Amino acid sequence: MSKKKKTIALVDTLWNGHHAIYLKLFAQTLLELGHEVIVLCPAPIEINQWIAVNCPDKQNYFHSFKLNEPRLVNLPSESLQIAAMKLSRWQQLAQNLRKISSNLGKSIDLTFLAFLDAYVGTYMSPLIIDRIFPHPWSGLYFHPNFLRLKLKYESMRLGFLNPLSLFNSIYCPAIALLDEGVVKKLTQKINKPIITFPDFTDNSSPEMDCSLVKQILIKADGRKIIGLVGGQDKRKGFLTLLRISQKANSSWFFIFIGEFIESTFDKKELLEIKSIIQKNPENCLFNLTRIPTESQYNAIIKSCDILYCVQENFLHSSNTLTKAAIFKKPVISGNDHCIGERVKDFNLGYRIETGNINQCVDLLESVNKEFLIGELSIKPNFESYQKLHSIEQLKSRFQELLDFFKPN
Repeated sequence: MSKKKKTIALVDTLWNGHHAIYLKLFAQTLLELGHEVIVLCPAPIEINQWIAVNCPDKQNYFHSFKLNEPRLVNLPSESLQIAAMKLSRWQQLAQNLRKISSNLGKSIDLTFLAFLDAYVGTYMSPLIIDRIFPHPWSGLYFHPNFLRLKLKYESMRLGFLNPLSLFNSIYCPAIALLDEGVVKKLTQKINKPIITFPDFTDNSSPEMDCSLVKQILIKADGRKIIGLVGGQDKRKGFLTLLRISQKANSSWFFIFIGEFIESTFDKKELLEIKSIIQKNPENCLFNLTRIPTESQYNAIIKSCDILYCVQENFLHSSNTLTKAAIFKKPVISGNDHCIGERVKDFNLGYRIETGNINQCVDLLESVNKEFLIGELSIKPNFESYQKLHSIEQLKSRFQELLDFFKPN
């Protein structure tokens, strides 16, 4: 197909966790592929400044506009409320893109939804969405959980009850997917090309002289450091690792760095968490705020000896594995689903039963002995994993996706 320059709208109404860095690197990648990029996100000034620093010669082909989540709709049913929110996102996006297209005097060739999960799901009828948004679109699907676990009443979910029905849209010729382990199942359910995207990351040079890293190393005082870095929530295993830290031997130092998501815990769990933190345990360091820059994030990763990646009730990809591969840090993960499969396939670390505190404590005892003799029982293939989930791969996969869209 033609490699004609396209005008591409990148969209995400969220800005926490991976969202910001993904959108920035999507924009940079598409600009470097020779396209014009329009970004709609909650922080247009931030992404504009980032593009100015990272690809200054492409600024004339880049535009950014503010887009937040629509107002929450209050409905008696949670499933209907979620569907109403998704519908509102489509409506809001259509209105905004019409204005932007008119103001810039440009026709948008493709809208790419950086977090496709926010737009697809039950009750999303392609007939309705095609009327609301009659423009070519695609996106990156992160968490099709029902492809990892059997969906309740799956055989009865037909038509608008099918969470994948929106992919029948005449305006969606192909989609991107982050979890390579469910490609076969998804292919059996939708008659569309599926492009597997890498779980890439920003590999900025670590800012090792930042005050937080200095604080970590001083307090660790030569002990091996195990880190939970990024969003600190229940799903990431925050409480489980906190309990592990209370049982582990004195050879380990635990760091919990990143924004604390209080809403993911119940009242009893919050009381336990606050009780432990208030005691200021000698073998732990807590910095429960958002990490300011990727350079500091990478420095924290580099300061660790092992990374904790035992995610609870989570079935798909984790960016922590890519960080681990870049900085050659072994991980501790669960033993199943996407993360467990990748850790096994690339020998990235040690796998345990999710939520098994005693098993993890025993494992840390063994791993510490391996560190002492200077020989790990695993032989990580960090290089192959890093290459598979690199920015270079992102460029290749984006181009593959764009080739399914006919130029205007």
